[in-house]
Amino acid sequence: MKVVVDGAELHVEEAGEGRPVVLVHGLGLSGALWNRVRDSFSSGYRLILLDLRGAGRSRELERTELSLAGWADDLRAVVRELELDRPVLVGASLGATVALKYALEQPGDVGALVLIGTEANLSNLAPRMLAAAERIERDGLQTWVDEAWAENPPFSPASLRRDPSILDEYRAWLLENDAVDYVRQCRAIASAESLADRLGDVAQSALVVVGADDNRTLPEHGRALAESIPRARLVELPGVGHTIPLEAPAEAVRAITEFLSGAHVLRADTTPRNPREGPFGHLDVRWVVGAHTGASLIAFGQSTYPFQATHENHYHPNAEEVVMVLGGRGTQIVGSERLDMRAGDICFIPRNTPHRITGTSEEEDLVILWAFGGAASIEEAGYVSLPDDKEEA
Repeated sequence: MKVVVDGAELHVEEAGEGRPVVLVHGLGLSGALWNRVRDSFSSGYRLILLDLRGAGRSRELERTELSLAGWADDLRAVVRELELDRPVLVGASLGATVALKYALEQPGDVGALVLIGTEANLSNLAPRMLAAAERIERDGLQTWVDEAWAENPPFSPASLRRDPSILDEYRAWLLENDAVDYVRQCRAIASAESLADRLGDVAQSALVVVGADDNRTLPEHGRALAESIPRARLVELPGVGHTIPLEAPAEAVRAITEFLSGAHVLRADTTPRNPREGPFGHLDVRWVVGAHTGASLIAFGQSTYPFQATHENHYHPNAEEVVMVLGGRGTQIVGSERLDMRAGDICFIPRNTPHRITGTSEEEDLVILWAFGGAASIEEAGYVSLPDDKEEA
């Protein structure tokens, strides 16, 4: 099918029914990159394969400058046109950074992120991209593919031994490109804005998938990406290079579906802590269960309060809350009530009720478990800050 977006006809394919998952390809490719991934998914997912502007089977009525922001706007338009409810965005390489840009600009649109073989600052690739663009303009796409690309394809040696056919498959996709459009994509990547300073603002849970032998976006960049996103998990695939959807489709789908289903052991101490900015920056807050694990009506986590640490008075209009003390002591304010709590004590907080808690034991941090009822994220629960002396919503 075609989705008409701002002077372009974007090619979109759909398969299956269920939770929406949008798959976004990388440089010089198309939705066909995901064919093996699509075939590895079980039922319960509605898969949407998108060809980006300037690539694949999408067509521009008039060529305009390609950019990370423009691709993200196109992705948003497809999500809106297909009426997708908080889809999971799965991107590879360039496609992952496009998905990340969209999620940062429109956090309410996106349910979760899967970022495969990418980094937050694509302009790190500028030397490679500009060299490719210049050589293609000089010698043509066919010569560049046969010589420069063939000398260093984006696969690990182990992947090529397992399945040599991926080399010819990828090569054929590259040669389907119009040389002008491929060069435009390269130059857009070279000049792409860095998202590195905004990773702490990522509201969604994220899965970062890294090929241990990736020679394009280096594994250490993927690891740094996962460390910088507040609620991110990292999966590193040994013996795999840059093109994970071709090299390890079954392993990629297994990682994605486990991430989305939450079917794994969850531990607070392996869950990324909250960003250091904002009202909880001085605390160690771990969102163990929530929208990022597939929950829709509950969020569960652990918070640690050093002696005298607290946070601003606030209330949640859309969720009830339960707090249980694991260790240490604290003073819980709920409305006009002041409760002294110690290990084993539990407090119920109705919706719309102002509350805050403060660690009061000098010898031991206050550690609490908390749960929202009726919301899977703080955005859904609502967070309304209040002056500390205000006791009513």
